[in-house]
Amino acid sequence: TYQTAWLKCHHSAAFMTAVLTADKGNTDKVVMMLQECARLGLTVLPPDVNHSNEDFQRVDDRTIRYGLGAIKGVGEAALQGIVAARDSGGAFRDLYDFCCRIDTGKANKRVLEALLAAGALDQLGPNRASIAAALPDALQTAAQQGQSAASGHHDMFGAVERITQNTQVSIPQIPEWPLEQKLRGEKNTLGVYLTGHPIDE
Repeated sequence: TYQTAWLKCHHSAAFMTAVLTADKGNTDKVVMMLQECARLGLTVLPPDVNHSNEDFQRVDDRTIRYGLGAIKGVGEAALQGIVAARDSGGAFRDLYDFCCRIDTGKANKRVLEALLAAGALDQLGPNRASIAAALPDALQTAAQQGQSAASGHHDMFGAVERITQNTQVSIPQIPEWPLEQKLRGEKNTLGVYLTGHPIDE
């Protein structure tokens, strides 16, 4: 008990990262541990498909990155595929690049909507409302690219056409969701209001 208390006191971020990771599948415990992080003065960064792994991560002595594995509705196979695609091809540039590089058979629309609600796709577009509006088109683009690859169209002109297609699409610029809607999505997928609180308005 003394050793555990010493670790928690002198290596708070590393200790709480380990505890959060151990209980990432239990939302109630994660919420309790996040409250403890706040009490200890630790900052917990939101989940991010360009930075987060399946487990929670210690960023520095006062900062923890939220683990993708603690998001409700996102399976382990989908997360492993997302992390593998990022590790092999670098950071995702935008929503279209993301959808075209991951396995949308495992990370389907339901999974992506959970990631979106949790804030894990925030870096892939101007705001959550815009990303949500572009998601169906991005998934369709990814499906078309997958069909082309499966049919063996790998000639030079086909490659140029796919690159051109990906550079022409754009995410619509629409007003962000109301704060209440954003936070409700976080509460439903993370079990906690992570980036704000309904009384902030």
